[in-house]
Amino acid sequence: MKTAIVLSGGGGKGGYQIGFWKAIRELGINYDIVTGTSIGALNGAFMVQGNYSDAFKLWYFMDYTKIIDSDFKASYYVPKGRKKVILKYAKAAIKGGLSTPGLEKVVSDNLRPDLFYSSNIDYGLVTVKLSSLKPVMLTKDKIPRELLKDYLLASASCFPAFKMKQINKESYIDGGYYDNMPINLAIKMGAERIIGVDLHSPGKKRNIKSKNIPTIIISSKNKIGNFLVLEKYQARRDMKLGYNDTMKAFNKLEGNYFTFKLGSLHRNFYRLNKRFYDNLNKYLKNDKNKEKYKKIFKNNDEDFFNHILENLMKSFSFNDEKIYRASYVNVVLKRKYKRENNNYSLLKKVINTNKLNKTFINKELICYIYEELNKKKISWKILNKIINFLPDSFLCAVYLKTILD
Repeated sequence: MKTAIVLSGGGGKGGYQIGFWKAIRELGINYDIVTGTSIGALNGAFMVQGNYSDAFKLWYFMDYTKIIDSDFKASYYVPKGRKKVILKYAKAAIKGGLSTPGLEKVVSDNLRPDLFYSSNIDYGLVTVKLSSLKPVMLTKDKIPRELLKDYLLASASCFPAFKMKQINKESYIDGGYYDNMPINLAIKMGAERIIGVDLHSPGKKRNIKSKNIPTIIISSKNKIGNFLVLEKYQARRDMKLGYNDTMKAFNKLEGNYFTFKLGSLHRNFYRLNKRFYDNLNKYLKNDKNKEKYKKIFKNNDEDFFNHILENLMKSFSFNDEKIYRASYVNVVLKRKYKRENNNYSLLKKVINTNKLNKTFINKELICYIYEELNKKKISWKILNKIINFLPDSFLCAVYLKTILD
C-alpha cells in the first residue's frame, strides 16, 4: 500500500510539520510519496531527501533574517514589535512584496539534488502561473534538475506578502491560490493511503476526488501562530505541538487540547469518577437540575470527564506544549488553588446580573464556586443560579472539590 504524506501551506507555521516528521520517524512510518504546497513543498522536499536534522535546525533557529531582505529584529509577540511586523508586510504588499534572498539561501544550503532525485520517494508540488492563474502541478520526474530550487520557491511565493517568482520569463505565485492541501495530486500519483498535515492557513482546498482512500488529517486544536511570523519562539512551540498531535493521532499519546501519557486519563477517571458523581449529586437537589446535568454529563462519560479536567487546566494556565500525567495535573491544581487569594465581590455582582456567558470559565470563577460549595451553610439561591447559568464552571468546581477534599 503506497502511503503519501500531504503537507499544506502555512508559512511561519511550518515548524509544526517538522514536529510531525519527528513523530513519524519515531513511529517507524514509511512513506512512498510526498506532496506539498508553499512551505509544505519546501518541508516536503526535505522529507524526500531525509535530512531531518538540517530541517530541525532550520526551524529551531528560525527568524526573519533567514527569509526576508533585511536585518529585521522586531518580535510579533510584543505589542510594539507586532505593529512593526504588520507594518513591514503592509508596506511591502503595496510595493509588490518582500524579496526573499534569505529563503533562497536557505533552500540552496539545504537542498541536496543528488539525494532528492536518487530517493525512491516520489514528490509533487503545486504553484500557480500568474498570467493565466492556472495551477502548475509538477512531480519529481517533471521538474528539471536545474529548476528544482526555482519551482520550490515558486510554490512558496506568498504574494503579495512576498514577491512573485520568475521562471523562464513567467511569474509564479503561491500554490495555495489553487490547492493548499494537494491530496488529489497525491492520489493521482498513486497514493493508496493519505497522511495529511493541515496548518489551517489562507488558501483554497479542493474537494477530494476519491473518497475510498484511508485518510488521516493531523491538525492542531491549539493556536500555532501566524503564517507570516518567522520567529523561533513560534517555531519551537509549533514543533512540539506537531509532535504531540501526531502521536495522539496514532494513539501513542492522548488528550484533546492538552497532551497526556497513554492510559493516564482513563486511570484518572477510574479513580475519581465515583467521588465526582457523589459530589455532583450532593448539589443537584432540584429534579430539573438533575435532568439537565444528565444531558450535559452522560452516565460514565469518560470523554466529558476529561473535558472538565482540560477546562480546569486552561483556566489555571497550564502549558499546552507539555506531556502530562493526569495524577500530576491534580497535584499541581491543588497547589495552584492554594496560591489563589481573591476578592470575589465584583464576581458576585456580575453573577447576580446574569451577564456571564454560560460557557465563560476562568480560575477566579471556579475558585469562587468551589468556596460556595464548601460553606457550612450553602446559599442555595446563589448555588442554583450558578448551576443553571454556569454549568461548565460549576462542573470544574466540583472536580476541584473532588481532588481537594
